[in-house]
Amino acid sequence: MTDSYWVILPAAGVGARMQANVPKQYLTLDGQYLIDQTIKRLLSHEKVNNIAVGLSLNDAYWLDSIWANDKRVHRYIGGKERSDTVLNGLSFIMDKHAIKDEFVLVHDAARPLISLSEIDDLLANNNPVGSLLAMPAKDTIKQSKQVSKHQTHVQTSLDRQFIWHAQTPQKFKADALFAALIKAKKQSLMITDESSALESVGQYPDLVEGKASNFKVTLPIDLVMAQALLPLLDNH
Repeated sequence: MTDSYWVILPAAGVGARMQANVPKQYLTLDGQYLIDQTIKRLLSHEKVNNIAVGLSLNDAYWLDSIWANDKRVHRYIGGKERSDTVLNGLSFIMDKHAIKDEFVLVHDAARPLISLSEIDDLLANNNPVGSLLAMPAKDTIKQSKQVSKHQTHVQTSLDRQFIWHAQTPQKFKADALFAALIKAKKQSLMITDESSALESVGQYPDLVEGKASNFKVTLPIDLVMAQALLPLLDNH
């Protein structure tokens, strides 16, 4: 198993659903930026030694981050979409740091409650394609059908035995993920996470069961829940 890992942290978006005055990664969580809490969690793992943070060209907040001058945290310019930002991050670490046929992690900047044990489980997985944290579905899952502008019907119920909610980090070899993202971009495929890029070229990573606490801060209520849960994660 690799002794050290790079993490790509795409953070060039604005998080419109949060309806905040600043990009959601710069909202305050326990006295620090949300992204700062995420970076702190990642760097507390003994095998995470470098983080590449993808920021927008006009980012006005990063210089106030507690990690802005840390040598383990490397800034690069992101892209229009998340997949573009991940691509730029892969180019950055492959070109400037000679990382190619090695596993890298990609993590959402807005998942500050990632636990060390979840990272352990992800790194321990030995699928050569890669792996990702995910949660088995617990609720009954409905597939919908839009019948009018204001009305949505149930089309069918899906077997939740086979439904998982994808999380991050996701772990893939840098060159393989780069190639899959480039191909998907050329084909104008919708890529919502890194796993979907690998799936689009016929490669299937393992699902590693994560924790419900590793949710993505998307709505205002999520920030409230993250604030309540953060003290419980100190040593886990």
